Amino acid sequence: MNPLIREAAGAVQGGWILGVMTAVFLATFLFWLWYAYAPAHRARFEEAGRMPLDDEPLPPSEEVSVE
Repeated sequence: MNPLIREAAGAVQGGWILGVMTAVFLATFLFWLWYAYAPAHRARFEEAGRMPLDDEPLPPSEEVSVE
């Protein structure tokens, strides 16, 4: 048997792993996309998007302490 064909056959046998990984990454991406654009999360992301533009300091209860 041709060594090139033997190597190609070995690569095809492990191809199902690549297919499963592709499906998992696609599902993860679609979930992330749904989460980012879901109407229930809109207010949270709008507030987070304005945070860099706010000049007001945080209230004392929301300040982050670095220990």
